[in-house]
Amino acid sequence: RLSNLAYAADALDVLDSTLGEATDLLNEAKSLALEQMNTGTTAEERANQALVVQSLIDSMERMANRESIVGYIFGGSRPGIPPVESFHGGFRFVGERGGLTTDLGVLRGIPITLGADNVIGSMSARVEGAVDLDPELSEETRVSDLRGARGLGVTLGRVKASFDGGEPFDIDLSGADTVGDVVDQIEASIRAYEDENEVTILGAGGVSLNGRSIEIDVSDGELLFEDLPGGITGQDLGLVASPASAFGSTRSLTGDLQPRISWNTPIDALQALSDPLGTIRLTNNGTSAIIDLSEAETLDDVRSLIEGTNLGVRVEINDDGTGINVVSEVAGGRGDGLAIEEVSGTTAEQLGIRSMTLETSLDVFNDGRGVQIVDGQIDPTTGLYDTERNVDFIITLGDGFEIPIDLRPDDVLTVGSVIDAINEQAEAALTEAGRSTSDLVASLNTTTNGIALTQDSGISGALAVRADNNSPAAEQLGLLDGTWNDTTGTLVGEDRAKSRPDNVFTHLIDLRDALNANDDFGISLAAEKLDESLSRIVESRALVAGYARRVSDESLREEDRQVLDLQMRSELRDLDYAEAASRFAQLQTQLQAGLQTTAQLSRLSLLDFLG
Repeated sequence: RLSNLAYAADALDVLDSTLGEATDLLNEAKSLALEQMNTGTTAEERANQALVVQSLIDSMERMANRESIVGYIFGGSRPGIPPVESFHGGFRFVGERGGLTTDLGVLRGIPITLGADNVIGSMSARVEGAVDLDPELSEETRVSDLRGARGLGVTLGRVKASFDGGEPFDIDLSGADTVGDVVDQIEASIRAYEDENEVTILGAGGVSLNGRSIEIDVSDGELLFEDLPGGITGQDLGLVASPASAFGSTRSLTGDLQPRISWNTPIDALQALSDPLGTIRLTNNGTSAIIDLSEAETLDDVRSLIEGTNLGVRVEINDDGTGINVVSEVAGGRGDGLAIEEVSGTTAEQLGIRSMTLETSLDVFNDGRGVQIVDGQIDPTTGLYDTERNVDFIITLGDGFEIPIDLRPDDVLTVGSVIDAINEQAEAALTEAGRSTSDLVASLNTTTNGIALTQDSGISGALAVRADNNSPAAEQLGLLDGTWNDTTGTLVGEDRAKSRPDNVFTHLIDLRDALNANDDFGISLAAEKLDESLSRIVESRALVAGYARRVSDESLREEDRQVLDLQMRSELRDLDYAEAASRFAQLQTQLQAGLQTTAQLSRLSLLDFLG
């Protein structure tokens, strides 16, 4: 056991020292960023400092791939391969989540590596499945993949059933592995009861699957299920209801067994899909691929096709088992994050993985900075709310007509809410001017991500957007850098919902790129993010130090135990047996005398001390 403790201590020491070096490196990068925020710094000086930042990035890559006695310290549960690799101008984290643990007895829960959740290799950038794929039950569905009728999973055991109040019979489901096994065992037990008692319980449908439930076709009479004392199998499978309800003319289905999706789930079992799968466009780290999902038969096929693009993404089933997430492994430059769009149809939206929908929160825009507006400005003379001072941007139609947009806090919650606000204010302005409300319509673009502003086909000239009152809203919504389509009369804004991993490589790359671009605002943002990374590394180091202290304390206790064991063995080896026997006899006599005295005292009462 001491060997295991020493093994863990060595690994944790390397982790601690590496995190310390990373802290020093980030402090250097942060100091550099703060120095370059001075207005007197020239573009040439900043370009030279960008080379320094690049050297820091190279050093961080070497730290991220450092090894200890257990392997790569940031490799998570797979420490055998380097966790960070250069990837098309960015850095890809290929390690696993979680950490590797070693057998330390009472300390067995201590990780000796860090995985994808650490600040150096965080894979926080993801498109989270926004749709419950609602899978149907199949005979191949594992019982372990059921949340059960109570939402607490399924515990298999025995249940009892009775027909028309007759003698109950047991159904043993303890050996079932799949839903098909459960169905077969229930039907086999009922058929056996029918043969033994010469009755007919099941109709032509027998016991089968229907959507997310088990269906029991009772031809005539009532079949009642009950749990054995202390059992919950019937409740978990929806066979037992509260209040009690028998299967018969008024009931044929169990409760919803809430199956989780798995990689083996067939595509045609996903009730959330209203149309066949088609093609989607996936963009990551500035590279795009069109993926045809029409031939996918299972979710594993979908995963293979998406991950097979080699764009540095992985597909995971979410924690609730209701949908899939697409996770970016690549830290790259600003604007090169993960985006998933439609090509034709609604495949990405049906799978819940389109990265910009009407329900997308604006909080995720601009790398999590959201969208800021001008609000609450008052007229200094009247002290009243001044509409003109609160206008965030102005939309100018091709014929020169201007539509001011004043966004309120309730308007910048989701993509849908901001589109609704634009349409409401545009409709009011157009109506007041006696124009058609179709002259301007805001919407979510149907294919590529972005807010679309479409003017009436009868209006010539390009539509334009400009910021007002120094409001950043138009820029942060992507409307200032949109793409104009003269054929459709549509301005499609930039996709500001792209996501990137929130890790040190992302922030160092941002600082390097901002210095090269002589971008004051970008340098400021990078400095802010580096400060956040520093805080997280300090927290990680404190956690590792705590683990190391526990290992050290346990090592000392183990050494003390071993010394005590050696002392006892030494005393036994050097024992004088004659002296020991004599001493043992004396101790036995003393013990017997003590017990006799105690017994005599316990028999005394007050009468023994009177008169």
